[in-house]
Amino acid sequence: MIGLGAGAAVVAAGGAIAATTMGSPHRQRLLHEMGLDPGPNGHVAPSGATVVSGQFASSYMHRSVGWSISTPTRPARAVIYCLHGLNGDHRFAFDQIHLPDVVESVKAPMIVAAVDGGADSYWHRRADGTDALSMLLDEFIPFVEQRTTISHCSVLGWSMGGYGALLAAETAPRSFFAVAAASPALWTAPGSTAPGAFDSPQDYYRFDVFSGEQRLSGLTVRVDCGTSDSFYPAAHRFVAGLPPGHQGSFGPGFHDAGYWRSVASAQITTIAQALPI
Repeated sequence: MIGLGAGAAVVAAGGAIAATTMGSPHRQRLLHEMGLDPGPNGHVAPSGATVVSGQFASSYMHRSVGWSISTPTRPARAVIYCLHGLNGDHRFAFDQIHLPDVVESVKAPMIVAAVDGGADSYWHRRADGTDALSMLLDEFIPFVEQRTTISHCSVLGWSMGGYGALLAAETAPRSFFAVAAASPALWTAPGSTAPGAFDSPQDYYRFDVFSGEQRLSGLTVRVDCGTSDSFYPAAHRFVAGLPPGHQGSFGPGFHDAGYWRSVASAQITTIAQALPI
């Protein structure tokens, strides 16, 4: 009976795959979920970059928040502020993406700094009174600048944090010289958003990054998203609405850390090339 059940499951899965269009994003995601298509991945050698972590009391988050900052092996000229995704924290950029090692591999003179923005804050002011965006702009960036004496800022995020990075850059465009978003969690209407991403339709429109794209005209902007990612259509639409000269990179990939690692070197290279002289 066990063998029959397993066989039936395989047949059912095969039928589900056959019911979709060959090569379609839905089919690729199904294969990925079954472990049959791991998708792209990226790895770099450990660099030995120094990472320190700690906490500070945030008035905007009403609690102490964790942070981590790396120190590169070469003199730094800028800071990359990293925004984690849903259910992540300040360690994501270090433990999952290994971003300081990526920075070293492309010889970018940049510090990596990340802060805990809350598991499901979506990096904006919420009805519960927390405000991860203001925490980033008004508390964490000044905190890092005081520690490092470096004022050139870029921002990079993944999924929920990709949306947050675009929102931060649109909210304070003069604070950043570049923004990069990997698989940003974007929706084109409030009715299609994930549960809990916004408090109401009004909240969605208040923090709608599509309406603020022209504010990014003075920054270098890069958006990467896998074509088998459910956010691909919205990410593609966002890139199409950007001011001329910005970058959208779309290729094979899923909504996972493997894809994000696979594009990390290109993202850091883009940010490094945008560094003010």
